Amino acid sequence: MEKGYSLHLQRNLNLVRKYRVAYEIAGLTVGCFLFSFGTNQFLAPAELLAGGLGGICVIFYHVFGWPMGIQYFLYNIPLLVLGYIHIGKKFILYTIFSVVISSFFFDWIPIHAIWTKDTMLCAIFGAMISGIGAALILRLGGSVGGLDILSRVVAKYYNISIGKFGLIFSASIVVISAYLFDFQSALYTILSFFVGTQTYDIILNIAQRNTVMIITNNGDDISAELNKTLNRGVTSWNAVGVYSHTDRAVLLCVIVNGEWAELLRVVKMIDPDAFVIALPTQKISGNFHVDW
Repeated sequence: MEKGYSLHLQRNLNLVRKYRVAYEIAGLTVGCFLFSFGTNQFLAPAELLAGGLGGICVIFYHVFGWPMGIQYFLYNIPLLVLGYIHIGKKFILYTIFSVVISSFFFDWIPIHAIWTKDTMLCAIFGAMISGIGAALILRLGGSVGGLDILSRVVAKYYNISIGKFGLIFSASIVVISAYLFDFQSALYTILSFFVGTQTYDIILNIAQRNTVMIITNNGDDISAELNKTLNRGVTSWNAVGVYSHTDRAVLLCVIVNGEWAELLRVVKMIDPDAFVIALPTQKISGNFHVDW
């Protein structure tokens, strides 16, 4: 009977993994579309440069007329080989998929402004849309290739942080933009970098993990409701208030930032006097998932 249960559990786990992979592939495809759409429909028509390899592709598109998609794919080949040697297998496989799909969208989506020709609006919304796409890809375990791969390899072997390497590369893009176009285009490019970085951080912080501790008189009720509402496991133990000398329950739960408001609503609805603490959590090993 125990063997039959184990086989049934294994089949369920395999089914969950298949659904998870399909879900992630769909999300990667959406992210690739947004990344390419923001570049081709906003940044490139306004002669603004994206960060990383996207910016290099825009430069050579305007100078030589080389197709964006073919450039993006070819430039990533040596970097993907480098990443496969030095970085995790899943990351590289998802990155290869993202590079191929992004290259297709770069060629499929026409390079012309469709909603506005205002340079500032193109800088803001182009960076915002591309940033959402790139952040979504990263949250699902891949990347848009190029600078993401190279910066991780450099950071692994040399005393240069990923942020510092990206800043150096972006500064080079701005200098090239000023030389090829004009200083106004370079300033708008800096604006697009800033908006893209802020969008990137906002999207990633939504899924930042936090360990929450709840001290309450209604441990069982809150645990049951959190499990039902957020589908999060809760660990509890008994404690005693030193000042009040009353028995309390301490609940431990790990959530993402996007679930904080709902967790607080549930806790305060059941116990308005509950004491809640949230601590940023960098690494987790165990049964924890993030749904997008």
